[in-house]
Amino acid sequence: MGGYVITRPYSTSNVGSNLASLAGALWLAKSLGRGLVVDWRGMSQLAEAQLNYFTEFFATPAAFDGVPTAYAPASAVPDYSSTSDAEWVEPAEARALGLKERPPRSDRIVLETYHGLDRLHPGPESERLRLLRSFYCELRPAPEIEAAIDDWWGEHLDGRFVVGVNVRTGNGHYFRRGERYASRVDVALLQRRSRILRVLERACRDRLRRLPRPLRETAAVFYATDSEEMSAWLSTLPGSITRRRVFPPPGTGDTYAFENDPFARRASVVETVIDMFLLARCDALVYNNSLFNQYARVLTGNFGGNQVQFETMFVRKRVETAFSAIRRRAGRGRRR
Repeated sequence: MGGYVITRPYSTSNVGSNLASLAGALWLAKSLGRGLVVDWRGMSQLAEAQLNYFTEFFATPAAFDGVPTAYAPASAVPDYSSTSDAEWVEPAEARALGLKERPPRSDRIVLETYHGLDRLHPGPESERLRLLRSFYCELRPAPEIEAAIDDWWGEHLDGRFVVGVNVRTGNGHYFRRGERYASRVDVALLQRRSRILRVLERACRDRLRRLPRPLRETAAVFYATDSEEMSAWLSTLPGSITRRRVFPPPGTGDTYAFENDPFARRASVVETVIDMFLLARCDALVYNNSLFNQYARVLTGNFGGNQVQFETMFVRKRVETAFSAIRRRAGRGRRR
């Protein structure tokens, strides 16, 4: 191998975006004929800076998609700290390297800023999706987590048609007006309990509409969210069930470390990872915008079309989307 590509996400990033970034780093490593190093140390959820989030909660194969893969701390890999001569690159630079538009300046290329295939790979989108799905098919939880997933599913949902519901709220952080990611999740749609539950219940019914009656009668709703308050709301959906019990305090986001409670700290992360894999076992999905549910959507082929982004069910959101499309088309027309 001619060196390494190291995926080293920001400490405050979370599992969905970090897995998407890992897929981008994998593509770059394969393009350059290099090994891959997965370094998820220092994640804010764990507090213990020396722990590698990936090796703690995921299986660690010797290769992904034929690319030799090591996991930090990897003694065989030379120093790639920011003070070394390793090349720390932004996504646009990584894309240029992968396309051979310029040669690497070091045998160690480090990626930190979100580096999913949507930022690195030139396309077309079908090829990005193929690569992402190939990676997700190889991804497995750590053995003890996989056993917990199998046991819980077997006890509660085995044999039933299951509608997954994933509501990302930001847990009082990230998406509020004026914050960096304010446009990613429309939290205003989540403020009124009766309204959001009415929409979600209708979305779940729609997922069951074409099923034979016996399957409808035994169907269940598995829900996953990052907020204890939202979890309590979702528990009132007909036929609903969840596994997660440990949540960060309200207003602290979803990467809170529980510094004074090591048990809660680890349980919160384990339950988050389990929820991600459980969503992929469902037969249909109701969701809002989040890379957390990307694993389930990509792995299942968008649930064979039996899914809905529930934000699109609100009239205001449909009007906003329509106006945005008109503005984009008008902009393209002016450029011509």
